[in-house]
Amino acid sequence: MKKTIISALFLTSLSAFAGGFQLNLQGIRSIGMGGAYTGLAYGPSATFFNPGGLTQIKGHQFNLGTNLVFPSISLQTDAYDNIDQTTKMATPIHFYYGGQINEKLYVGFGLNNQFGSSSSFSDDWQGRYIVQNIALKTFMFQPTVAYKIHEKLSIGIGAVYTRGNFSYEKAIPISSEASDYGKARLEGKGSAFSFNLGAFSQLIKNDKMELGLGVDYRSGMNLSLNGGTATFTGVPSSLATTFPSTTTFESGLKLPSVITAGLSFKYVINEKSEITFAYDFAQTNWSSYDTLSFDFKNEDTPDSKTVKNWQNVSSHRFGLEYKINKLRFRVGGYYDQSPILDGYVSPELPDATHMAPTLGFGMEVSEKISFDISYLSQKYSREASLDAAGFSAKYNRGVDVVGFSLTVKL
Repeated sequence: MKKTIISALFLTSLSAFAGGFQLNLQGIRSIGMGGAYTGLAYGPSATFFNPGGLTQIKGHQFNLGTNLVFPSISLQTDAYDNIDQTTKMATPIHFYYGGQINEKLYVGFGLNNQFGSSSSFSDDWQGRYIVQNIALKTFMFQPTVAYKIHEKLSIGIGAVYTRGNFSYEKAIPISSEASDYGKARLEGKGSAFSFNLGAFSQLIKNDKMELGLGVDYRSGMNLSLNGGTATFTGVPSSLATTFPSTTTFESGLKLPSVITAGLSFKYVINEKSEITFAYDFAQTNWSSYDTLSFDFKNEDTPDSKTVKNWQNVSSHRFGLEYKINKLRFRVGGYYDQSPILDGYVSPELPDATHMAPTLGFGMEVSEKISFDISYLSQKYSREASLDAAGFSAKYNRGVDVVGFSLTVKL
């Protein structure tokens, strides 16, 4: 009985680090073009999308941006016609720098939130034994160097250091004199190292057109979660040794590698206007996330090992940009596959294969200052189950994202 309770307790505690919580919001110009930027890789955000593209920069450039993420998730079960999440707005940020040292050597730096989200439900909702509240925020720091091998070929590499913190709450199916169910809260911090390697080639560049190709590889990472704290409340004295008021745990999570290939094509219509097309194909190797394990310091608390069985997935991203004078108008879209099979879908992560449109606008205020805005709308439904918890529902998920960024050239 103790092991059954523990397995249910920790089944979904770290799913917020994965899959549908991988934030593809790393550049406002890119978002307006559906996220297709590997073969374009222009400006300081190339630090993330393709470090090899940093060699297109002249002088020194800085980019600062944020997104306002408005989630709306509801679900229907056999018992309830409608259950709403109470998740608040999120504000992931990014900062990029790119600079030219000489004709061959370039450097960059990136700070962003590549994983993160939050989900909240009322404490007494139907799925309280799966999740009540969960929150995650990660910060990635990436110093980068790029080198122009030839006028038509550049490479770049960045070392990525990741810090993450999370909190998670759920009810546990034990009662006491004070409550009909107990409660568990997990808190922890993690860190990991990885790298980002990219190559960029501008095969054609003349007064009428440009053709760019790019490949980027972001390595997987082993996110250590050692010294996390688990707190149990509302536990009867008969189970106090199994669920102590406080204990620690150790865990680790293998986040996936991502390889992306992209192309871009720019055609100059006249001296005032031009049009650019971009396309990316990405493969995310989520099969690395096959299990989730917890090792508790308290010997009476049984360790947990849960099968996740996520799958490798691909995505297609495409976009158009029309420039006239100092204005840029963008439109795009993307198709993302979900790595989560039916039987493994949890209420805080109702991910699904979907398509979504994007829009964007940019303006050059002066030769040194420009700004960009973007809009993304993501809406889908999925009927799925979490077999290990005996829970199934129909999920309706909507996310609207408005982004803003400022670029300064020196």
